[in-house]
Amino acid sequence: MKLYVLRHGETDENITGVMQGNMETVLNETGKNQAISVRKKVKEAKIDLVISSPKKRTLETALLAAPNIPLIQDDRLLSRDHGEFQGMKRSEINLKEYWNIKLNKQYEKAETMGEIFNRVSSLLNDISINYSDKTVLLVTHSGITRVLYYYFNGFPEDGDLTEYESTNCSFEQYEL
Repeated sequence: MKLYVLRHGETDENITGVMQGNMETVLNETGKNQAISVRKKVKEAKIDLVISSPKKRTLETALLAAPNIPLIQDDRLLSRDHGEFQGMKRSEINLKEYWNIKLNKQYEKAETMGEIFNRVSSLLNDISINYSDKTVLLVTHSGITRVLYYYFNGFPEDGDLTEYESTNCSFEQYEL
């Protein structure tokens, strides 16, 4: 089955490099326009169902990019819980260590890479069982798009997941 992945549109926090995680932020005007510009791709993909993170920025992206397509929310598409890093600038964090699936390092109140991988795997398993006859669009956050990219393309030997970085409203296709 075809599975599409859409990262949410731009927020002001994206511009300033803030680790949003589970912060409740909204799309800025550019982000709204990005989501609207994806509509043609969504229509061409013949999406049957949208599954979105419940955060405002992802729901707004989903509704703008895929109007009139059934939408359900799923917490497994939430951004990584950044714990102590939430609200900090990306430049203040060792991202190569933070996004390393082999290290699977535990940070104060933050999700480990293993925990993220497990919830994404669980979601994909449920989709393959319950929606195998559907074309599904996932609307989510950069960290989840990163895990999905490596899930479908193979994980690097060193475990460093920073080589792939999705842009706001990037639209990817995978085969599940």
